[in-house]
Amino acid sequence: MEELNKLDNTQLIDLLAKYTSDYTKMISENMMGDDYEKCKSIIKAIQTEIDVRKNGRGPGETNMTRPPDFS
Repeated sequence: MEELNKLDNTQLIDLLAKYTSDYTKMISENMMGDDYEKCKSIIKAIQTEIDVRKNGRGPGETNMTRPPDFS
């Protein structure tokens, strides 16, 4: 997965929507395993990047947040 700070805001929102949808599906199907934890971590990283940008930083101006590496 590409570093979050290299994505534009629209891409970040789309990614957040995708992972939120996956997360919600896992909860509804009571699938609380490793994929659930990975998804939860990625959502938190995306939210952090969005918060950083709301505080005056644009895309690529920080390397504070990276998606977790689950490779």
